[in-house]
This record gives sequence, C-alpha cells and structure tokens, in this order.
Amino acid sequence: MKKALVLAGGGTKGIYQAGVIEALKELHRDDWQIITGTSVGALNAAMLVQGDYDKMLEMYENLSADQIVNSYVPTPQTTFSEIFKERDSLMDSVKGWFREHGVDIRPFIEMVHEYYDEEKFFSSDIDFGCITATSKGHTGVYVTKEMMREHGEDWLIASAAAYPVFPVKEIDGIEYVDGGYFDNFPIDFALRLGAEEIIAIDLHSEAIHPQYIRRKHITYIHPHSDLYSFLEFDKEKLNRAKRIGYLDGMKAFHKYAGEKYAFIPFAIPHWFDAWYRSVLLLETKIKLANSINHLRSEQMITDTLKQQLHLPYLNDENYFYGMLDEIMEVLEYDEEAIYDYEKTKKEIQDVFASALDENYPYLPGGNMMDMTGYARTLDRKGIVMKLFHALFYPDHKIFNDSLILTVYPFEQAMAEFLFYMMQGE
Repeated sequence: MKKALVLAGGGTKGIYQAGVIEALKELHRDDWQIITGTSVGALNAAMLVQGDYDKMLEMYENLSADQIVNSYVPTPQTTFSEIFKERDSLMDSVKGWFREHGVDIRPFIEMVHEYYDEEKFFSSDIDFGCITATSKGHTGVYVTKEMMREHGEDWLIASAAAYPVFPVKEIDGIEYVDGGYFDNFPIDFALRLGAEEIIAIDLHSEAIHPQYIRRKHITYIHPHSDLYSFLEFDKEKLNRAKRIGYLDGMKAFHKYAGEKYAFIPFAIPHWFDAWYRSVLLLETKIKLANSINHLRSEQMITDTLKQQLHLPYLNDENYFYGMLDEIMEVLEYDEEAIYDYEKTKKEIQDVFASALDENYPYLPGGNMMDMTGYARTLDRKGIVMKLFHALFYPDHKIFNDSLILTVYPFEQAMAEFLFYMMQGE
C-alpha cells in the first residue's frame, strides 16, 4: 500500500508537525513513499524527502524572526503600545513593503537555500509535491518532484509567499503567492500522486479539510486548540506546540488515549452509559424549553461536542473524552502532560467535593439579588459547581429550568457528568 504524509501550511506552527513526526518515528509509522505540503509544510516535506528530520528539528529549535525577515512584522497579538515603541522600524517595514510589495524576506530565502539539499532530494525514492498559486486569480499549481529540478528553491519560496506580508515570487515571468490561497493542506495532491494510505497533519484547530476526517485509510491529526499566530518566535510557545504535536501523534495511533488531553489508555468507566442516557433526555428538554431553543437542533449537547472536537459524528469515546476535556479545561489542566485517569478523577472529585455538602453555600452572600444577575458574577467553574450541587439537593436549585436550559445547557451536561462520575463509585 502506497503511503503518504501530508503537511499543512501555517508559518512557525510547522514545529507542531515536527512533534507529530517525532511520535510517528517512535511508532515506526514513518515509512511513507509520498510527501506533499503547502507553505511551511512544503519546506518540511522537502527536508523529510531528503531524510533530514534532525535538520528540520534544528531549524525550528534555532528559529528567530531575523531568520525569516529583515524588518519588523507586527503579529495579530501586537498591542498599540508595542507598535508605538517600534514605530521607527515599523515605518521602515511599511516603506519596504511599498517598495518591494512585501517585507524583506532575504533571510528566509537564505534559509531555504541552506536547508534544501538538491542532491539528497533527488537521490531519495520518496515522491514529493507542493502547492503554490498564481498571483492573479489564485489558480492552483501542483508542483511535482520533476518540476523541482529546474526551480526547486523558487517553488518552495513561492509556496510560502504569504502575500501581502511576504512579496510575490516570480518564476519564468509568472508571479506566485502562498499555496494557501488555493489549498493549504494538499491531501488531494497526495491522492493524485497515488496515495492509498495517508497521515495528514493539519496546523489549525478548525480542520482545514473536515471532509477527510474519519475517512478510510486517512489519519487526520490536528491540534485541539489554537497554537499561536503564524509568525510566532517565542521559544516557550514553539516548544509547547512541538510537545502537543508529539502527544497528538501518539493519540492518533492509540499509544495514548484522549482528545485534547493525553491519558494512559484505560477502559471507559461503567457509569458513562447512565450519563449518556441523561444527555439524550437533556437534549429533548433543551429543545422543548422555550421558543428560543426551538431554533436549536434536536441534539444541542452532541452538536456542541462535534464542533469542539471537529468531528462529523461522535462515538462513546468522543463523548466521554470531550466532556472530560471541558472539565479539565475549566480546572486549567496542562495540555502538555500525560494523565492517569484514576488520579485525575480523584483530583476532580476533590475540587467538587465541597458541593456534596448539604451546607454548601449555594446562595449568594449579603443581600439577595436576582439569580440571573448573580450568575453573571460566577465563572464557568462556579456555574458548574452550583448546578452540580443542585443535582444532589434539588431544593437548593437557584437557577430555574428556563435559565439552565437556555443559557447553561452545556454546563448542565458537565454537572451531570460529574454527578455520574461521583455516583459511579
């Protein structure tokens, strides 16, 4: 069976792919015959065709802004005060942009020259493909390994020409821009090249090509939360992305379990079935609650989980880990760690144990205010705590059903998840 690796574009987020590939190598799943990529995915692909994974890793570990551009590039997170402090260099960048139709990317061009090894590339038996797009009309160009013989470095630069931040790339009189303008994740290209089994590594939490998720012979791997902007150079953030990529690669092939968080594999607990039945009832209540909820689907909790997990449909594991993820996120668990379920369950139970006490202070202190106003003073953990307490002491319910089913339906599902977790003991 002809195997392919497909790598999405996404700037410095490409280190996530390095983490996934580390896991694939550890699992002996790196026996691909085809590699396709777009933008940074194309550069990663070229180095992997060359057999230069260690060199690719070295590139990311030593990555800095001055290796990509010679001028200042504000990120989406840049504040006005930071722009003001950097106003002189920013003005130079703006002037350079008007002069060159983009920032000065000579350092990036030099980096491509350093890491693209033509001799190793063409001596490899691994096939290659990358995507770029014409500047006018954004027509897709499928760059094959054979096309790389004449303009190899140029095609890699063209595939990553993230216009208007980066300038367009001219090849044989035609201007090209980043392949993301046409297809930022060339799974289709791998299929065109004859791939029969595909490992596809996206760089976005919102899947670029959700139609390929859960397809036969396609393993679609992507981060479960946004990593950072595409030109991020903070070492801590880069290392975190690599670690998360490694864990996601391990989860994709069942070395670890879980969705957002990684667990040592374990059997789904027996109480899950009771919670699942409660969700079916809750979804009906949500739908029937009032006229607003009639605008919702017949399966509001399910649809919310599908959206958060970026899945077309859910199995028991997705429901279980999806809800566990939500609770762990509320409690600010670290996405980089590996968890033991029994230990984590005990920690979660300890956090919510106070709500099991009949004397738990479920009412607001001081002067009584309306419950809707009180709810606005609570964070998500506080809301779940109140709903959880009311499941054990129904006469202590402070939010009416209409408010719960309209404003806090998912938090109610979380509270019921905790309820059955506790009862399951």
